Amino acid sequence: MATITEVAEKAGVSIKTVSRVMNDYEHISPKTREKVQRAMRELSYAPSHIARQMRMGDQLSIGMLYGDPSSGYQSRLNHAVLKACSDARRYLAVELFDEKSSEWRPQVEAFLDRTKVQNIILVPPMCDSSDLHALLTERGIRFSLISPSRPVSGASAIAMDDRLAAMEMTQHLIDLGHTRIGHISGDMAHVATLLRRQGYEEALTKAGISKPDDALLASGRFSFKDALDCAESMLLQDDRPTAIFAANDEMAAAVVMVANRLRISVPEELSVVGFDNTPISQTIWPELTTIAQPFEAIAREAVRLSSDLTVRESGVFATHVLPHELIIRGSSGPAPTK
Repeated sequence: MATITEVAEKAGVSIKTVSRVMNDYEHISPKTREKVQRAMRELSYAPSHIARQMRMGDQLSIGMLYGDPSSGYQSRLNHAVLKACSDARRYLAVELFDEKSSEWRPQVEAFLDRTKVQNIILVPPMCDSSDLHALLTERGIRFSLISPSRPVSGASAIAMDDRLAAMEMTQHLIDLGHTRIGHISGDMAHVATLLRRQGYEEALTKAGISKPDDALLASGRFSFKDALDCAESMLLQDDRPTAIFAANDEMAAAVVMVANRLRISVPEELSVVGFDNTPISQTIWPELTTIAQPFEAIAREAVRLSSDLTVRESGVFATHVLPHELIIRGSSGPAPTK
């Protein structure tokens, strides 16, 4: 019985090209496809259908690792990637992953051994783990990154412009007459935190508003619970802010809760805005003004980059920046008059 190596030699192509013809990949020229098929006929080559299905199964599966299932951002992104995989006729294997655990490597290796995935999507903060990149490269796993802090050799990335979005959000508050604007930032280990803080400060500077004092800045670490303390500290000041920009919707919701408890009316006495457009932004009252991340577009692009062999073969990896949207709802309004 002929082998795939003999078919490749007869057709004058590589074994990989023969495999791609058998698996019906699109990016094969008609001339090359015909040469391979003719060689297969002349050699009476009959590939193992079981082996082919196993190979296709590996290629059709996409893995994703994420750390906090309670996060509105990650749950929204997970749903978007699941939908994108379904539309692309791919299978999504998701693993809950503790990136702070000393046992992270066995976790990842067990996931790879169990699922046999050859393509992985990495979301924040794992997208910035050099150790994880090295492990995947060592195992021959292709990976794409969502919102990484820096370019990574051998990986394409998909992101939105967090700095610009934060500038637009802060400018929205400035346009409403606010000058004393507080900011509750996220986890300082996340690049999105730094970019959103930078955008906030740049908008203030551009508007000629003095640099915010320490009383207007707090770190809520993207946590609803931590943001409760941050909001209370800001709102109990004698010279409290008239607006607070929280770096995600969960923290913005915490600000609204504290304001309600302190009998501070939103938005008449305090404007509150968030980021991400996660479900909580529309389940509290008033609904949150926020930045809508293009979750569906990010997911589709991540799945496309993970599935497109031509990207890997070309060696051209780039960061694809997708547009965001400022959504104005009831939680932001004109600055109160003294």
